[in-house]
Amino acid sequence: MIRIAVCDDESAMCRQLAQMVSAKLKKWEEEFAVTCYTNAARLLFSPLNFDMVFLDIQMPGLNGVELAKKLREKEFNGILIFVTVLTEYMLDAFEVEAMDYLCKPVDEARLEQALLRSMKHLRLKEEKGFFIRTMNGYRMVKFNEVYYCEVMNRKIYLHMRQDVIEYYGKMKDLEQQTLPYLIRCHRSFLINPVYLQEYKGGQVTLKNGARIPVSKSYHQIFMERMLRSIHG
Repeated sequence: MIRIAVCDDESAMCRQLAQMVSAKLKKWEEEFAVTCYTNAARLLFSPLNFDMVFLDIQMPGLNGVELAKKLREKEFNGILIFVTVLTEYMLDAFEVEAMDYLCKPVDEARLEQALLRSMKHLRLKEEKGFFIRTMNGYRMVKFNEVYYCEVMNRKIYLHMRQDVIEYYGKMKDLEQQTLPYLIRCHRSFLINPVYLQEYKGGQVTLKNGARIPVSKSYHQIFMERMLRSIHG
């Protein structure tokens, strides 16, 4: 699912842009969720698990450029797109690595172009992975192929969509290597929140049917990261 936030202090403009974005994604048969914010601070202190954020620049208190800088300071690495009547802020858009800069009133063709570029970027991001060293050399593992990781007797087991990969390694090293895509829930387990189906009674159930324990020592940080990953 593509998670999108639209932030504009004018509620009518916020809804209009949200509707334009929704219409395009429905046409392309994409699964998505759009959340509107008319207050910059409210967006800033949200879970920030969006893939894409549309920001108006002229807003009271915290303007769109300032908000974008604060989002980057909080390590938000999603797509930023400015939507404004002010063209003089284009250089600021480059500073925060914005994907695009749309002028109001938003042209439908320009919006479509910005969305297509953003979708391509997200597709490439989905293909990201990490390298592991096996007996036969180095191997690339894609994050979206991993259900969960388990360590037993100094050996790491990667439970994949198609098979199980095993190699010698340390869980703490794997955790650092896979942040923030995989979540530590136990001294012996990392899970992929993309495949989370249920969590209750100190146990996670994944979409492949696997049941993984969540230890008391990891419960709090697991909950925080899980909610940040799946909320929205």
